[in-house]
Amino acid sequence: MTLICLLSFTVSQAATNQQQRFEEANKLFNQSKYTEAARVYQQLLDEGHTQKALYFNAGNAWYKAGKTGQAIYCYEKALQLSPNDGAVKHNLAIANQKVNGFVEELPMVFFQQWWLQLQHLHKANGWAIGTVVLFWLLITGIMLNTYLPGWKNKFLRWGNYVIGVLCALYLLMSVDTYLGANNHEAGIVMNSNIKAKTSPDENSRDAFEVGEGMKVHITDATHDFCKIELADGKNGWISCNYIKRL
Repeated sequence: MTLICLLSFTVSQAATNQQQRFEEANKLFNQSKYTEAARVYQQLLDEGHTQKALYFNAGNAWYKAGKTGQAIYCYEKALQLSPNDGAVKHNLAIANQKVNGFVEELPMVFFQQWWLQLQHLHKANGWAIGTVVLFWLLITGIMLNTYLPGWKNKFLRWGNYVIGVLCALYLLMSVDTYLGANNHEAGIVMNSNIKAKTSPDENSRDAFEVGEGMKVHITDATHDFCKIELADGKNGWISCNYIKRL
């Protein structure tokens, strides 16, 4: 009992400390001390606190501090947590206007938007737990319908069909959400005036220039170089050290 109370107290103290530092960063931001505020927000993020509001505020602070790449990275992370947040979308669009050579991605069609919204109903673990629960409900329903007299009726049979479909959907969503959460093939370029090369070699011919804050998709990689693709289809090689993966 004493151990439980001690753990609860420790968790409570940590949450209080996190909130105090978050408020401290907000105060620094309101005082126009944007770099200092951004560093406090970033410290909280580096410690594993990943709330949308924290990413959003960090993005605002980095943008005001003139760090476009860091700002766009934070806005993109906030958008991953809340895809339909209008404020995040608005600020990300403003930040992208400062990106040299920015190419807007094609908008998602309606069913892609629906699927993305559905993904965010649960995390991967939530979908997995739902799959297990629905699976055992389905097994129970099948056994009742098969072995117990008087339970064979169309309502139970249709109920089993519905649970089976939901179980399959939850399984699909758990796998898709897990893969999405662990997919780091997109990233933000953190340096300005980067020359993308035609091959993974610093001495190869320049292909095009990439600006700080550009969102890129990583399609291949060597030990030192990443092959990137832009929204307009251009592709080339840059040092992986220039990219912060989402």
